[in-house]
Amino acid sequence: MASLAVIRAQVESRFPGALTVYERSAPEVIPTGIFSLDQQIRGIPQNALTQIHAPLSSSSGKTALLVSLMAQLTRREQFCALVDAGDCFDPESAEAAGVNLARVLWVRCSTKQRLKPLEQAFKAADILLQNGGFGLIAVDIGNVEEKLVRKIPLTTWFRFARVVERMPAALVFLMTYPAAQSCAGLTLHLSGAEPCWESTGKISYARFLSQLRCQVEVGRSRLRKPVRSAAQARFAADTVWGTALSK
Repeated sequence: MASLAVIRAQVESRFPGALTVYERSAPEVIPTGIFSLDQQIRGIPQNALTQIHAPLSSSSGKTALLVSLMAQLTRREQFCALVDAGDCFDPESAEAAGVNLARVLWVRCSTKQRLKPLEQAFKAADILLQNGGFGLIAVDIGNVEEKLVRKIPLTTWFRFARVVERMPAALVFLMTYPAAQSCAGLTLHLSGAEPCWESTGKISYARFLSQLRCQVEVGRSRLRKPVRSAAQARFAADTVWGTALSK
């Protein structure tokens, strides 16, 4: 023990603070507004990249989650930016869910441009990150095929993660595959949602979609120590204006 103390003293004398253990402060989070999910993850972390992935072929509730998150931020009078690679965002449904559209910058990607929508989305996200001013920058590439998402270099995700670390903002990617891997501070997997149908009562064969029952699996989180793998949360999303909105 004495020799260890001597070695420690010698190292500290040459490199002050070299052996000091620094506790990383818990990152600030933005509540999603979905109680069952916030119980698991506390919220979406600021200064970090979050990836939310869901299958392309079925409803999963990722739009409901995104809209709920945007509603939380705009109620705090913060600005949100949404880069929409599939041009599928419905502002009327978002407004009905409580999103203040006056505080939302909607970047719509187009197939008529020289660059492909995926390339447009990443260029737009890069510009938004460099300029700042947003509490949330969401990039929806959820309609892009998985094989294209897999081709995105890991260096790209690493660069985005490093840039957002220096900003008081949350960077959220919605996609079909968790391509950011360890570059993400939080990974959420949404599986296919279970639809709930109701009859109108007047016409026996007429039914309408009243709700989606969604399930979220926490694949990776830096907010908990140790990391809790496969933690799950469930939430229900009611339909408004034909779009699922979380409650």
